[in-house]
Amino acid sequence: MPKPFETRIRNLNRIKTLYMKNSIYFLLISFTLFPLWFCNASSAGKEKQNLNPGHPGFVKKHNKSVAVLELFTSQGCSSCPAADRLLGSYTSKENVIALSFHVDYWDRLGWKDPFSSKTFTERQYNYASALRAEVYTPQLVVNGQSEMIGSEESKISAAVNKILAQEPNANLSIKTAKPENGQVSINFITSGNTGNSILNIALVQKKATTEIKAGENGGATLTNYNVVRNFKTISQVNN
Repeated sequence: MPKPFETRIRNLNRIKTLYMKNSIYFLLISFTLFPLWFCNASSAGKEKQNLNPGHPGFVKKHNKSVAVLELFTSQGCSSCPAADRLLGSYTSKENVIALSFHVDYWDRLGWKDPFSSKTFTERQYNYASALRAEVYTPQLVVNGQSEMIGSEESKISAAVNKILAQEPNANLSIKTAKPENGQVSINFITSGNTGNSILNIALVQKKATTEIKAGENGGATLTNYNVVRNFKTISQVNN
């Protein structure tokens, strides 16, 4: 039988991240409306509740797998805008969760990215260690299991299509999500193969446009999509 869980997100400025391949995600989009997405990186189903069919974040219940795209990027990197635009093209695709993590190691090279975080840099290094890969920007990690250059459109498309063709082996259903006084209380149920999973919750800004005044992109106006502003990991989500 599905098991109910409840978690409360507090003090989001102190959130830390962990790496694990078998992860379930909530995605809280924007700072005011809080629609919710989720996925299991080892091929979980996805659904939303408490949203009207006309809402842009509404997705019907279905049994397809979900592809999670984690782009490690920086506004100080001249190679990153193409990858940022490509990630933006995935933000409205069904069964895809696109996340933009801004790293901080470009900040000392002329432009401090306002969305950069040491925590996100650490997350990228954790992936590089687990996947035996180099650290670079723009780097895209797909479902915590493979990495590639974030602007390689054909390679990314092939990876996403392969995941979406798989059958999900776990599901997460959101029962309630109540934002109030700077906190979000979430009640949810998991089913299927969720053993040894962790729960990742991302607070995301859907779109951000910035005038870059220095560095490799100095003079440009850049748009970033689904920018992760805060991130929380809850260990051990089991049925």
